[in-house]
Amino acid sequence: MTTTALKKELHAYIEKLDKQKLEAIYTLVAEPEGKYELTDEQLAMLEKRRKDHLSGKSKSYNLQEVRKHLLATRKK
Repeated sequence: MTTTALKKELHAYIEKLDKQKLEAIYTLVAEPEGKYELTDEQLAMLEKRRKDHLSGKSKSYNLQEVRKHLLATRKK
């Protein structure tokens, strides 16, 4: 699909969206990268989790383990 065709499709799609979806799309495309900053509390929590991980206090999972868990708990 050409850039022009994509733009036309998006314009038509956007005209039909509700406010919640419009805000989500706006956030995705209009917010500059790196604008979000973590609070001191969030940074402290991340550092604690990092230390717990490196010291072996917390459990880590590889991608295969995560997929297996998700598939086992997925509603059928």
